[in-house]
Amino acid sequence: MKFRHLIFLIALISFPKLSLANELNETLLAIQKHYESVETFSAKFTQKAYVKMLGKSQTSEGTVLIKKPGKMRWVYKNPDPQLIVSNNKMLWFYAPEEGQVSQIPMDDVYSSNAPALFLSGKGKIAESFSATKIDEKNDEIILTLVPLEVDHSLTQLLLYANNKSFQITGASVYDKLGNRTEIRFKDIQINLEIPEKTFQFIKPPEAEWLDFTTTP
Repeated sequence: MKFRHLIFLIALISFPKLSLANELNETLLAIQKHYESVETFSAKFTQKAYVKMLGKSQTSEGTVLIKKPGKMRWVYKNPDPQLIVSNNKMLWFYAPEEGQVSQIPMDDVYSSNAPALFLSGKGKIAESFSATKIDEKNDEIILTLVPLEVDHSLTQLLLYANNKSFQITGASVYDKLGNRTEIRFKDIQINLEIPEKTFQFIKPPEAEWLDFTTTP
């Protein structure tokens, strides 16, 4: 009888862990599967950036258009107007108030930013992260992910998704310095036609050009 009780206790301890591991893996794969069916993505976004060293947060708002693979257009409307455009090979960052345009190879962006790789449709989240925790709040799933390899730019990623459709609704990125950036999407539309010219960048004539495509 004692032996049976022991087996039962072991089962009680072990089963929740196995069940949780299965749930984490299934949820991660469900989010990946849904995103693979999305060819274009458009939404309004709110971004909150917390800088630990300064002890301050800044909130920005704007719109985003994404077309797989690797084409993105982020328009920050306030408080500081900014434009980020990618055509899958090159990324341009334009800050009107500074009068500067930075040109960066997309490979450099992807190599240091796994969330960007996944969001643009050029990677698989399960190949870069391991799921460690799952929560549910209202109609959202909150999945806690940690990088499978040492990443100097982030320590943890929280992925938000609808608990029925598994559509991504936002993400929070934590880095080793204690900084946090959260982005949340609303008015999401998927698989709409987006013209290719949306991802073409035309340099403003008065802007200074900073080219990071070559190494001195």
